[in-house]
Amino acid sequence: MTSLPLVSVLMPCYRETADEFSESLDSILLQTYSRIEVIIVFDDPNNDVLYRIAESRADYDNRIRLIKNERNLGLSKALTKAFEFSHGEYICRMDSDDISVKYRIEHQFDYLRENNLDLIGSYLNAINENGEVLYLVDAIPSSAASVKRALAIRNCVPHPSWFGKRAVFELGYRSVPLAEDYDLLLRALQAGFSVGNVPEPLIYYRMTADSISRKNLYDQYLVSRILSSAYKRGHSLDVKEIAVRISFRSDQRVSMNYLKANNWFNNGLQLLTAGKKMQGLFQLARIPFISRAYCKNLFNMVRVVAIKRLG
Repeated sequence: MTSLPLVSVLMPCYRETADEFSESLDSILLQTYSRIEVIIVFDDPNNDVLYRIAESRADYDNRIRLIKNERNLGLSKALTKAFEFSHGEYICRMDSDDISVKYRIEHQFDYLRENNLDLIGSYLNAINENGEVLYLVDAIPSSAASVKRALAIRNCVPHPSWFGKRAVFELGYRSVPLAEDYDLLLRALQAGFSVGNVPEPLIYYRMTADSISRKNLYDQYLVSRILSSAYKRGHSLDVKEIAVRISFRSDQRVSMNYLKANNWFNNGLQLLTAGKKMQGLFQLARIPFISRAYCKNLFNMVRVVAIKRLG
């Protein structure tokens, strides 16, 4: 194993629970690909509970490196800081409340090299706060050509599952509100990098109440539309211009209806997965009556699924 390249795992944490953080960290430390360094950035300097947990692991595992921010910097800056402290030839993203399957890094490393890719994600199993599987996220393309077509429509490479070459991450995260990952993906394509997905669920992605019901979902949708529109024209907008465009298009009533539609969508998928077909379809059928924007979002999802099925 010592002849294998070093993989740097970038793991920002904020206010996850102790159990979530412990399970997440252990899922990385117990990977079958063991030549890793785990760089944990604590973006809430007052969260001593998580820091003590990480310290206790670091006492017997010298692969762990700890960074505590003096103040909350936000995700993009926390990731930038972690990257600056990293040494790996390859970079792996990990959220502090998700769970990686034990062979995640090994499979992603092999898939990246076998398919001559620069950055990849993977399928996900969405889980609730209790760790119960809600549904499988597999309606995304995997090949570089199909992912490139899909990214012109919307993000289809789940950020928590990223694994890639260092050169891609050297492009840098920008402080694009709510879509720093999509912004980096589009700039990576413009720079000539190839992007794909491992067609296998390698992450258990935790859907907390906050992630489902956060009030900025509509603004995130707006940012994605702005980024994809600029990409199709061959442009790359600066961060200030993106913020200005959002401010002009943001609408509180539309935002609340979009949020409600998102809740119905997630409830519908959970009911369908549980075998409650009629209840699930009823939840989904309500969406067009409350949010045209969410319907456009769903239409784009369908377009991405079509790209996957057509290859």
